[in-house]
Amino acid sequence: MASVRALDGYRLHVRFVDGTEGEVWMDALIHGSGAGVFECLSEPKVFNAVGLEHGVVTWPEEIDLAPDAMYDAIKVHGKWVLGG
Repeated sequence: MASVRALDGYRLHVRFVDGTEGEVWMDALIHGSGAGVFECLSEPKVFNAVGLEHGVVTWPEEIDLAPDAMYDAIKVHGKWVLGG
């Protein structure tokens, strides 16, 4: 993973080292009944604190996203939609 940036609507723009890029749509996950640890991301300040650690998308509170599944979905669909 080369970069990540928070977008409006609980979305992320991600770019991988090979140049593949797309969006991760997280609204349904964060606001769904099974949000679990992701519920804290409903606070925009927390969601916007997204960053990279060793090539993995991360937030405070030790929350992260699986880069392999993200890459596979974005490579095929241009986006990865979580939850819903």
